[in-house]
Amino acid sequence: MRSLRAGDFSLREWAYHETEHVAEGHHRQEEMTMESKTMDAVEFRTGQREQWNSAATGWRRWSELIDSAASAVSERLVELAGVEQGSRVLDVAAGYGEPSLSAAKIAASEGRVVATDISAEMLAFGRERAAAAGLDNIEFIESDAGSLDFPEASFDAALSRWGIIFEPDGEAAAARVRGFLKPGARMAISSWGPPERVPFLAIPMRTAMQRLQVPPPPPGTPGPLSRPTPEALGGLLEAGGFSDVDVEETQVTFEWHSPEEFTTFIKAIAPPISGMIAPHPEEVQRETWSAITEAIGETSGGTGTVRLSNLVLLAAGRA
Repeated sequence: MRSLRAGDFSLREWAYHETEHVAEGHHRQEEMTMESKTMDAVEFRTGQREQWNSAATGWRRWSELIDSAASAVSERLVELAGVEQGSRVLDVAAGYGEPSLSAAKIAASEGRVVATDISAEMLAFGRERAAAAGLDNIEFIESDAGSLDFPEASFDAALSRWGIIFEPDGEAAAARVRGFLKPGARMAISSWGPPERVPFLAIPMRTAMQRLQVPPPPPGTPGPLSRPTPEALGGLLEAGGFSDVDVEETQVTFEWHSPEEFTTFIKAIAPPISGMIAPHPEEVQRETWSAITEAIGETSGGTGTVRLSNLVLLAAGRA
């Protein structure tokens, strides 16, 4: 298999350094004081809220493609969490409403789903999607995971699809959620795998960092590739007090008609990447997005169509 390249490093070489950086980050997280965590979290969440509110328009445009590729992940998370008819379910960082909508269909009218997220605009889209699906058993609440407040044993299951991995302190968030669950209830979460196995994110991210000479984020920074191994993802739940934690793998495959369509997609739906590029002059921004298009074009084999398979990790544990 040929190496995907866009600059001085191959994707595999870049991924190695990023994975080492992630490991260092988890070690550093443990050493941070509570005061610095709190200060960093406030600033970090403010930026997250702004970025995801801006990205909501892109998620509206591309939701059909995202759903067609990722619906199986939602369904599996619902299954791993043990959601059934009549269940009360908490979805942490639900974004545009997944896996909330998938859970609501299983919980049915006897059950209830509470979908939470930091972005009001993403939640607004979620409400629209729920209404269009005829689901009236979902409540949407604007809140970050660290600020959620429910009585003990309020829920039969908890979910987070690529959500809790964006929390400044994912372990503390998991512990907080555990307190809202009935004894023995399960929480199921997902993350993306290591960079070399998540090309739809890694290629544009690596290309932009090299093009702009942007250093890696500080160790421990949350993000889409911050929990790329079974140990990192399962460890999040274990540190939150969950037991019987299991981790499994699956694949999500996206397909675009052209490299240009891919770039339009990633620019619209991936705030960590677009946010890295946006502060630079317009000419530099155009050049960087063009470099991303060129790098993705190398994966198409001359066919024009871009088809990328990406590793997803799913973890579930018992409260």
